Amino acid sequence: METNEGRAKILVIDDEEVIRSLLADVLGDKGYDVTAVATGEEGYQEAYNKDFDVMIIDLMLPGDDGLKIINFIKKNDPDAVIIVITGCNSMESIQEALRLGAFDYITKPFDIEQISFAVNRAVNSKSLVDTNKRLLRGLSEQNVDLEKKVAERTQKLTVANENLKEVYIRMIATLISVIEAKDAYTRSHSENVAKYSVAIAKEMALSDDQIDLINKAAQLHDIGKIGIDDSILNKPGKLTAEEFDIIKEHPMKAQEILKPLDFLNDAIELIRQHHERYDGKGYPSGNKGDQIPIGARIMAVADTYDAMISGRPYRQSLFSKDQVIEEIRQNAGTQFDPKVVEAFLRIAHSL
Repeated sequence: METNEGRAKILVIDDEEVIRSLLADVLGDKGYDVTAVATGEEGYQEAYNKDFDVMIIDLMLPGDDGLKIINFIKKNDPDAVIIVITGCNSMESIQEALRLGAFDYITKPFDIEQISFAVNRAVNSKSLVDTNKRLLRGLSEQNVDLEKKVAERTQKLTVANENLKEVYIRMIATLISVIEAKDAYTRSHSENVAKYSVAIAKEMALSDDQIDLINKAAQLHDIGKIGIDDSILNKPGKLTAEEFDIIKEHPMKAQEILKPLDFLNDAIELIRQHHERYDGKGYPSGNKGDQIPIGARIMAVADTYDAMISGRPYRQSLFSKDQVIEEIRQNAGTQFDPKVVEAFLRIAHSL
């Protein structure tokens, strides 16, 4: 005989002592652990405080009838497996019991085989319900664990992706630095433009995301000059019209070079437009005013400022800082966005 812990537990609620004793003996002999009570109140307490595999409830109980007990039990445990027994042939009561969630019904008088078969079927059903609940609980736990692992993996991939993006940007910035190092006039130009652009953007109280975007774009803004012959870039004299047309291609060349790096799409747009003018006379598209992204308008001022204070092969003499500031002031509203110039002028002497 199995221990009580391993045996299916049956609760019998019936006011007839003969029925209780019969069910307890018969089901006990079948290997079940049987608890038998005579009243609905006792049945409430037993069902509330203990876990039973199957409950056998007489519908015709004094006081609290069986239907009320079924309703109470099902509200507290929707998965409870209940067999109802009744000495009457009232199909209405039986149908109501089934509607409340009873698993099966038996009418009195019943024989031993009939009750044994019904209980065995009910126990097996309860076992399936419990197994299903355990499986679902295990699956839920596995899903939670899987979601956690996916989240962790996603986080790692996100970090790796961000790191890879930074590596790409550093590689390109290093390449630009190598190119700039060939010419004393343009050495550290991109780094300076980034520094000045960020300073202006902060003065204009742009968001952190906008400032980060402008910083990236400014660092890479001259990447397109890689495709332009050094003899033109470093020409000591004035450029011819044809040579200047070639120079003007560098924003579009930058777009072509960076296009495969789709995470730089927003930065590419700033780079493409950093030589547009506020009055529409710039290149490559002739955009004007607010058609030009604010980042590109800021870079235009920063780029001009660094170019003028650094000098160029075709312009050996350096302007003084005050002269450069005044030149930018005078071109507000034509070459430059007046609001950007205002912000630049407020911080110019601290640059």
